[in-house]
Amino acid sequence: MKHEQQNLAVSIFSFMFILLFSALAISAEPQIEIDFETQVLPIFQNRCFSCHSASKADPNGTITKPKGGVELDNVKGIETSLHGEVIIAGEPQDSLLYQRITLPEGEASIMPPSEAGAPLTKLETDLIQKWIAHGANYGKWTGNQSASKPLTTDTHPHQPTVMPPITSLAFSHDGKSVVACSQAGLHVYDWQTLTLQRTIAVQARNTHDLAFSPDGDQLAVSGGNPATDGIIEIFSWPEGKSLHVLRKHRDSVTAVAWRDNLSLASASLDRDIILWDLRTGTSVQRLKGHSRGVSSLCFLDDKQTLVSTGVDQNVRVWNLATGELIRSLNNHTLPAHDLALRPNQIGLPMVASASDDRTVRLWQPTIGRMVKFARLKEAPLNIAWLNNGSKIVAACADGVVRLVDPDSVEVTGEIPALNGWAYSLAVHPTDGSVIIGGPNAQVKKLPVASYQ
Repeated sequence: MKHEQQNLAVSIFSFMFILLFSALAISAEPQIEIDFETQVLPIFQNRCFSCHSASKADPNGTITKPKGGVELDNVKGIETSLHGEVIIAGEPQDSLLYQRITLPEGEASIMPPSEAGAPLTKLETDLIQKWIAHGANYGKWTGNQSASKPLTTDTHPHQPTVMPPITSLAFSHDGKSVVACSQAGLHVYDWQTLTLQRTIAVQARNTHDLAFSPDGDQLAVSGGNPATDGIIEIFSWPEGKSLHVLRKHRDSVTAVAWRDNLSLASASLDRDIILWDLRTGTSVQRLKGHSRGVSSLCFLDDKQTLVSTGVDQNVRVWNLATGELIRSLNNHTLPAHDLALRPNQIGLPMVASASDDRTVRLWQPTIGRMVKFARLKEAPLNIAWLNNGSKIVAACADGVVRLVDPDSVEVTGEIPALNGWAYSLAVHPTDGSVIIGGPNAQVKKLPVASYQ
């Protein structure tokens, strides 16, 4: 009996020692500091601010209030919304924000709502979870002033310390200017110096995409108000005069593509694609077939075939002569973001697609064939071809720009570009340089030719 008691005491002591050692090991584990302004704020800006910003009045006096009374664009609003339970420092599981963004896809209360696009990725929800668990430290950030103050051409004092992410970039045809859009408006930069030349007022509250017409004389800008309406505005270039405002979509317009100088196509989170005649400013065709929001469009050179992709993971091919959906290609396993037609292609047309499944896939859409794919370390958010079609350039979620050889599908270069997600990119029309756009209105020039 005494021997058994001694064994029991030794066992209890050993168990307590293991518990103590484990606790010390856990407490000694390094805490990875999450920087709110560079890592978390861009997610809020891109996915939350359009609906959850402080009340503001437009020039007509109409007041827009935050949905559900929840403000996420300033610390005071976060701390007071819903009795302070939106974000509870140190308690992600009890924070309403984290609860909503981690609901199963399809749940009515998931945030962002399904009609506003794909759910947050696991990378994004894990980042927010860690930030809350580590104390929800906002650093020096107190509020995104750009939500209520328009950007001015004064590039010196008084600008907000935090700006919305750049959602799209496009070069003027002469290569002398680059245009960027974000929630703060439309900005025109000098290409050589990247200094802000001017801003252009747009009607859309949120802008998502922009594209120059084939002759370079017009600029289409798309956006809108989530779950309310979509807007495409056509400007003369370089004057910046508004020529047309097109409204037929029931949700934000996420992509525009020119068919020719007098017609274009638009894609929306309302799942539809609309073709427009700019001579009359009217819609002439509506394409239905996507089961979720459409994120990108691409015309083939024949201008009779349109390729689309989006949140439903499918790459779809349309015959515009009949309005018929002729192919649905479902190899992607997560939402797709972007499409790009290979220039100077000999033989069958080739289109590249980029997806959250961390792949860039190559397609021959006229025969419905996926040729091959490249798997990247991080999700590609925007892609383009170099002018000679020799490489695909991918802007990725880790701020790195990756070069992909379309023949071998090998990643031939990795260029650290931005602090945070690289949301957008464009290739210069002549010199092979690339411009990248990302969080906090970052724009950066990359001499990609040196990495080929």
